[in-house]
Amino acid sequence: MKCRHCFNQIGVEAPLIDIAQPRWIGSEYWKASPKVLILMLNPGSGESRKDDADTRFRNLLHAYAAGDGGLEEIFAHQGEDIPNWGRGRLSKFYLGGFGLELEKIAFGNIAWCATRRNKYPARMLCHCFEQHTSALVRLLMPDVVILSGKQTHRFATAIREMVPNAKVIETIHYAHRGCYAVQNRELARVRKLIHSEASEDVTASIIGPDEN
Repeated sequence: MKCRHCFNQIGVEAPLIDIAQPRWIGSEYWKASPKVLILMLNPGSGESRKDDADTRFRNLLHAYAAGDGGLEEIFAHQGEDIPNWGRGRLSKFYLGGFGLELEKIAFGNIAWCATRRNKYPARMLCHCFEQHTSALVRLLMPDVVILSGKQTHRFATAIREMVPNAKVIETIHYAHRGCYAVQNRELARVRKLIHSEASEDVTASIIGPDEN
């Protein structure tokens, strides 16, 4: 929570939420079968939001960093707000599309901090993954890791080494620019892989364009 490396050394700028953002871990994650971790690239900058949710979230994060709050408050806020992420598209894609339950999964990001205009240099992604995200993956010990968005796919090899028994699935981002037919085929493919009993790694062929 106190890491400022990328803002001080790489030169990215912070948006309203100017602190690292721990991501959702469902209350039933640890007993879920399979344990599914969805890894995306970054928290959104929030520049298009018109409500006060990000202001409230920023206050919770700073309180947690100062030792005046807990993860429970952060997860409670996220649990209420996740249906609004991506104007509702995120939940529709990852939960409805993949056949998952929010309380049984975990979300994560390669980069933990949002940046103004969603700028994420490779140096930032690599530093955050090595210093922070890799520890999260080891802690969660997922059975399935879904890498969503092509910029996350470069970390597939490292993740396979960290959790060699996990099924690693590379797929499109929920906000990809492909047509509905492309999205529906990909949702069906990934859903089958998640819920199959096979334990081997899966390297996906991405169908259609991807904005992330």
